[in-house]
Amino acid sequence: MLGAGASHHVGYPLTKDLCPKLLDWAERNEPANQLYWPDRDGLSGFASLDDIEELVSQVEKAQKPGPILEGLRNTFCAYFDSIRANDAPLYRQLAEDVVKAGDVVITFNYDVSLDRELRRAGIWEVRDGYGFEIHTIDPPRSGVKLLKLHGSTNWIDSLFNGLRGGQTMVGGGDSHGVRPVLLPQEFEFLEYSGIKDLQFNGGGVSRAGSMVLPSTNKRFHIRTSGSPREREDFWSHLWNQAADALRTAHEIVVIGYSLPLADERARSLLLDAENSGTPVTVCCGGDNERLRCEFRQAGFKDVRTDLECFDNWLDAVSGRSAGLAVGTAAC
Repeated sequence: MLGAGASHHVGYPLTKDLCPKLLDWAERNEPANQLYWPDRDGLSGFASLDDIEELVSQVEKAQKPGPILEGLRNTFCAYFDSIRANDAPLYRQLAEDVVKAGDVVITFNYDVSLDRELRRAGIWEVRDGYGFEIHTIDPPRSGVKLLKLHGSTNWIDSLFNGLRGGQTMVGGGDSHGVRPVLLPQEFEFLEYSGIKDLQFNGGGVSRAGSMVLPSTNKRFHIRTSGSPREREDFWSHLWNQAADALRTAHEIVVIGYSLPLADERARSLLLDAENSGTPVTVCCGGDNERLRCEFRQAGFKDVRTDLECFDNWLDAVSGRSAGLAVGTAAC
């Protein structure tokens, strides 16, 4: 699985550095039209500002955390959007030389730099490449799945299907929509021309259902006035696809993801998989030996740890045939 260790070469921060770097950036780039924008003074009462997971966890326990959490999501996206135009040579090598039709890339990262390189390589399409159908007119179906199990900076919720003031929503349904939508500028970043998400009708938007924040208790649903567990089916659909990919993979590759204890669902996905006979390659730097032991204790017999970094693995496997389940996540 690819993690923050894999995206770091583009300029995205490692999880251990995310909180201070996010707040530094937010301090320099506060917009005029945000209802909430994080700052050190406003957040210092919750937790240490060095640990993003502990900070988010403490904010979630506040009496009315919604506006702060939505502000954090928006700030994550704006910060990552300021980086995404950077060159991504390792992602490009992965897309051009390694990933083949039929492979599955599993990621817990939010960024869209890999998405664009897969698209540029001609092996991934937005129509169904994220594991759910995006209603557009022209793009073909994708040969590769990119499953983003904590969400993506280019996903957004269309509130009440884009209804505006004076309109009435008929027939109930999820207030945040059954899936994320993509705004026109996100298609442009992925280098599509003249297409749009036909499910997006304008109106109010949110990210509460489309982005699982880094915390010690990650929630794959949102509580609304209409449902205590809205969008849960959407996340379960993505995670089930990831489980199927791992179960049938010829090889599992973990890059830059340290399998932290707080990621209980991800640990279960990997370590409790019904595929202990599948070879596993771990490229996570100083965490390699610990992860080798964890996989061996979980029953995996063939665990390779001699390739320490993302670029080492890429050079070793360039040109290999299909059959990989590759994952990405924050570490």
